[in-house]
Amino acid sequence: MRRILATAALLALAPAARASALPFSPGEQMDLAVEWLRIPTGRARLSVGRADGAVWTIVLQGQTEGVAKIVDVREHLVSYFDVETRLPRGSDLTAVEVGDRHQDRTRFDRATGRATVTILRKGKLREEVREVPAGVHDLVTAFFWLRWQALRDRDHYELPVFASTKVLTLTADVVGRETLETRAGSFRTVKVQVRTAFEGQFRSKRDTFIWFSDDERRVLVRISAEFVLGSVVASLTAYRPGETLAQR
Repeated sequence: MRRILATAALLALAPAARASALPFSPGEQMDLAVEWLRIPTGRARLSVGRADGAVWTIVLQGQTEGVAKIVDVREHLVSYFDVETRLPRGSDLTAVEVGDRHQDRTRFDRATGRATVTILRKGKLREEVREVPAGVHDLVTAFFWLRWQALRDRDHYELPVFASTKVLTLTADVVGRETLETRAGSFRTVKVQVRTAFEGQFRSKRDTFIWFSDDERRVLVRISAEFVLGSVVASLTAYRPGETLAQR
């Protein structure tokens, strides 16, 4: 979500009921077209897959295409979402960003309140350990966290987010409701204003806005942000719902 604007198999009775209350499940897929300065420049996909036990894999894939293909950006980010705690256990990122290839691995130790980050870049391996708040999310699960909030008019939310090697505070405010037309159809949406504290070329010049479908699914319909490098808009082109989880 950050740069290209980034499953439970054997659950006991209580975790299964808890998981069923979420607005997403394994098999869900959202495809988006990305525009930079109103020029088609890429595509992205958010999907929910299966892993082991009480963990679902939430995958963000993105790449440049069309006139922007000359600036080669490809990212594959996997976040490991614990259905029982509704927190990420960690994430793996494989990325090519304008010739810079790197692999980042993050693992959260909830018992000690630490995150271990391993970064492989240009053949060099670096590891850092950071203290993190108890309820910290990564960028992908922070977006999914918003999906299961009430999102009532004028609601305000704050959430600690671990990005790269830093803890940031994500704030979100519900600012209205409107109908949007996309390639995936017409959606009645709830509009959320999001603020973060990114630095460098991905620092936001203005607040980011996210439009979720105004129903129990909370589908990502559109996201708009303005960075130092220019404005980026991603709009939904196709949606596939996840499977229905059995009540046990």
